[in-house]
Amino acid sequence: MSPLPPPTSINSSGFATALELYPSLVENVYKSKLKDVKKLNEALERDKWRFEELPLSIPILNGGKESKAGKSQKRVSLSKAIVERLVQWKITHGHSRPFLPAMIRKNDAAAVEEQTALAYEKLGGSPSTSAPSTATLIAALDSACKLTGIGPATGTLILAVYDPKYIPFFQDEMFLWFFPDHKDAKLKYTQKEYLQLYDAVAPVLKKLGVKAVDLEKVAYVLGHKELLEPTDLSKLEEALGGNSDNATKKPAVKKAESSPKSDAAPSKPAKGTKRGAETSQHSEESTSKRQTRRNRS
Repeated sequence: MSPLPPPTSINSSGFATALELYPSLVENVYKSKLKDVKKLNEALERDKWRFEELPLSIPILNGGKESKAGKSQKRVSLSKAIVERLVQWKITHGHSRPFLPAMIRKNDAAAVEEQTALAYEKLGGSPSTSAPSTATLIAALDSACKLTGIGPATGTLILAVYDPKYIPFFQDEMFLWFFPDHKDAKLKYTQKEYLQLYDAVAPVLKKLGVKAVDLEKVAYVLGHKELLEPTDLSKLEEALGGNSDNATKKPAVKKAESSPKSDAAPSKPAKGTKRGAETSQHSEESTSKRQTRRNRS
């Protein structure tokens, strides 16, 4: 299996292919985690909801609640039920955190709406026209993280559904793709780690002209590519630039072709030399005998 290309060097073809394979890959990942068909279908529905339905509904979620800033503005927030469903998606999609839903339920419904609204107000209008500054991002994240059970990872998920273009979700697969040296180190899911990821993601989004949400999907595919069907894996590796395993096999084949020739070349002369020596010795003996007979005669 080929090593992953660094995010800064992934080509457009590889990116597009990985993105295309996301639906089949995520189904295989969920199948490896969930044996109950009903739970599997529910998980796949949540994944579609998180990526396709929820982000589109964000601007009109609250039916025109007035903003504290003034009656002319509309206030956008997430309900407690939506946050609970997002958390359920997160613990199925990534590492299991069975205690997390219970912690989220401890929040008052009004508090959830208030803090998510404050977070979104920090970010400005949706859809956004530019990436938020680090200071703006921190302020928005702090607002979301005031809720019980919401840390930087879940907080970035709340922000990412509001701004899927510029704000990446703090996902293990993405972080480890950008920082492979952390593979053997346990992530602490701190704000500092997330800001490190945020800064690294920005130039890649600009270079490829893609959205953060699509980069998230690609990172997930690359992080679980061993669960792809063989034909899909071959397709992906070809798009990424070829299978390095195949590349290393070619020199081995050439070596194997040349080795027998070089090994065989000395062996034949060796046998031939022995036979030649024996023939020469026999010839010399015959000549000597003939010479003796002549001398006697």
